[in-house]
Amino acid sequence: MDIVVPNPKREVRIAYNIEEVKAAIKALDKHVKPTTLTTQIDNMNFYQFTAPASGIFSLGMLLEISVHEISEKQTLLQFEGRRSFGWIDSTHEIGETYGFINGCINMLGKVLRGELK
Repeated sequence: MDIVVPNPKREVRIAYNIEEVKAAIKALDKHVKPTTLTTQIDNMNFYQFTAPASGIFSLGMLLEISVHEISEKQTLLQFEGRRSFGWIDSTHEIGETYGFINGCINMLGKVLRGELK
């Protein structure tokens, strides 16, 4: 019997305004290969990326990012990674998903600092 575990999630508070963060998120697929921005709902501050099938994610993976303004100079980002189909059910998949989320967070930081365009 498979054990279903919650999808890996991370929250990050950063010292950038929400518009800068949203612009950096929209540029994420230029820097994290291979991902594609598939859903962009600006008025709800929601973005979804797909990563094609590879390795343990034989059917692909989704990364959802929600953005919330805390103040004019601080933004909260919420990340959730999950399989495109089915559910994450192994420790290895959890580790791979957190690794992917962390890589995306690092790239967002580089875009926001102006290290990447």
